[in-house]
Amino acid sequence: MPEGPDQTPEGRPEREEAQRVARGLPTLNAGPALGGPGTRRRLFEALGGRDNVEKVVDRFYDRIDADPELRPVFPASMAVGRARQKLFLEEWLGGEPRYSREIGPWQLRQRHARFRITEAGAARWIEHMECALRDCGAPDDLASEIASLLRPIAFLMVNTPDSAEAEA
Repeated sequence: MPEGPDQTPEGRPEREEAQRVARGLPTLNAGPALGGPGTRRRLFEALGGRDNVEKVVDRFYDRIDADPELRPVFPASMAVGRARQKLFLEEWLGGEPRYSREIGPWQLRQRHARFRITEAGAARWIEHMECALRDCGAPDDLASEIASLLRPIAFLMVNTPDSAEAEA
């Protein structure tokens, strides 16, 4: 995408980021919030490694499947999303970079653009993730820390005003 007056070098509109900040929404930065082996390894290990990350994702998707508000946002079959979420969360928490190797660059906004994601939906997503962490044995402080670090990423996916959800 060519760089223009409203574009960052990555092609993301600066105006959109400014609007998000003005509305008090968190934004995703390229710093520690993205994670990686140096910043998230402690969380990955504290959570119990790959086996427990996979249990957390399975519990999370079970919770989504039972949520009448969020379930319609997800595809009819959640098998692919479930598998990719396991790979992503493992890598994001400092485990092996299997997501990057098997799927490619994260490109989270692009991958989620086809789904109608509201601020309320992002908040509900975080709530389900934090509960799934606790359901799978994560201590409250660890579940809260991981959820707080995922929150900016979840809100970065917002692409639909909450009012549009009521109109749909």
